[in-house]
Amino acid sequence: MFKTKDYICSVPFTALEVQEQSNYLCCASWLLKHLPKSNSVLESWNSKEANEIRESILDGSYRYCDDTQCPFLSQVKVEGNRGVNNPLVHRGNISSILKDKINNFKNNRLYPEIVQFSFDRSCNLKCPSCRIDFITSTGKKLKQVEATIEEIESYFSFNIKSLYITGSGDPFTSPSFRNFLRNFDKSKYPKLRNIHLHTNATKWNKKMWNSMKNIHPYVKSCEISIDAGTKETYETKTRLGGNWDELNRNLKFISTINTLKIIKTSFVVQQSNYKEMEIFYNNMVSYFGDRSQIFFGKINNWGTFSEEEFNTQKIWDKTHPEHLEFLEILNKVLPREFILSNMKEFIKEKTKLI
Repeated sequence: MFKTKDYICSVPFTALEVQEQSNYLCCASWLLKHLPKSNSVLESWNSKEANEIRESILDGSYRYCDDTQCPFLSQVKVEGNRGVNNPLVHRGNISSILKDKINNFKNNRLYPEIVQFSFDRSCNLKCPSCRIDFITSTGKKLKQVEATIEEIESYFSFNIKSLYITGSGDPFTSPSFRNFLRNFDKSKYPKLRNIHLHTNATKWNKKMWNSMKNIHPYVKSCEISIDAGTKETYETKTRLGGNWDELNRNLKFISTINTLKIIKTSFVVQQSNYKEMEIFYNNMVSYFGDRSQIFFGKINNWGTFSEEEFNTQKIWDKTHPEHLEFLEILNKVLPREFILSNMKEFIKEKTKLI
């Protein structure tokens, strides 16, 4: 039987997500407590709230986490195993490295190894599940983004092993993030091993990629948000402003980048697209083969839907009129290879997930 007290999650001791208004030690979609927007990212990392989150992991309560949203907690709870690349570690198997991090925390010497750039929402698409309009940072906002990059480099770059860019928008659309990648200075990041790009991939073509050659050796993983299996759904329902044909040309190009070891593609499941889950799965495996990691996740309301609109989209709700049809499709798709999901409570049979 799964008990949170038997596990330590390494994420709050290693990772910081920096957003526009708030910072997080874990993904904001399932963490229930955000950090204050302090005068600096350093103060936020060392804040009372951050330490309370770490203590909740050490005491085993996980009181700020939601296992219905976190795929890692869900993996262990439902499957009874960690799978691969899960930050949850059984207390009987804690590595010396994690022990050192916990000791550093207790002695006020802890610094993040993973920093996520989520403080620029610039994006060339208007996805209903994410935003109500197109966003591009200019003027004062652009200067704020650039100042935050300088702050991160000042406090943390000496210890950073992984950069995650972005999660809040698109790294190739954001003027500041794009310039950061094009002019990346590896001397500021002596321990860096990986740059993880989170993108909609509509601008990730050969020309764009060749304009940022300094990052090529570091880009070993990525996440591409798509949320559709057909042109009509992509262009008219889930990715407003997107071009399906352009996307697929770019996916084909991305498949040729040899440094990429993990290519994660994500699909936010909702009423407007759930019938295309199998099509999406087949498309992604055809492009990326055994480098695939395919995430199917519940739709959340980030303030873009009215209550009525969200009730229509949250197909995972048992009261939804199409819920049974959704379950049939879900149980057909999720047992397949390469899949990660936070909807395992709906699976009738145990699945093999990575």
